[in-house]
Amino acid sequence: MSDNTNRNSIGEEKESLRKTIIKDLSSLDAEVKQNASSSISNKLIKLVRTNSSVLCYSPLKSEPNIRPAIQHWLKSNFRVCLPRVEGDQIQIYSVNSSDSLINSSMGILEPGPSNHNKISPMEIDFILVPGIGFTRDGKRLGRGGGFYDKYLEKTSSQSLKIGVAFNLQILDEIRTETHDIPVDLLITE
Repeated sequence: MSDNTNRNSIGEEKESLRKTIIKDLSSLDAEVKQNASSSISNKLIKLVRTNSSVLCYSPLKSEPNIRPAIQHWLKSNFRVCLPRVEGDQIQIYSVNSSDSLINSSMGILEPGPSNHNKISPMEIDFILVPGIGFTRDGKRLGRGGGFYDKYLEKTSSQSLKIGVAFNLQILDEIRTETHDIPVDLLITE
């Protein structure tokens, strides 16, 4: 099998997995989702204990709601950072409150570049990584744009990459490609 054929096969498999998991997420009961999100936020708060820098993300409706953890870190004077899509990459900005965020063209809350400071990937201690699916050993299925993979390539080897997911997003296997960056740890309900 040629490299192109293999790449196409992996790409088709990933797209099929994305569709299945997104469908499952859309049928997840609101109360179950809220309880699971609360459990995930509590685990994140316990994990990220030192006064450090945390790269978070603004959760989509289908993702675990980690806003309680973000609010805790903001109130506790952690250095909280959020990504902003700029071209085909994400840039990271520090934020002081969720009130200063704007809606992106994709409907995601993100920092406006004019009122936030850009942060180097080497300055982040903990990186919360969203995904459609994960394996227990850290393989990650993203949304297909490669934004996080490109960003994670630039981070310090000391940064702890933490996948955040509901239990139904945990898969036995995900075929990966050379550009796919795994997470170090997975936090679920």
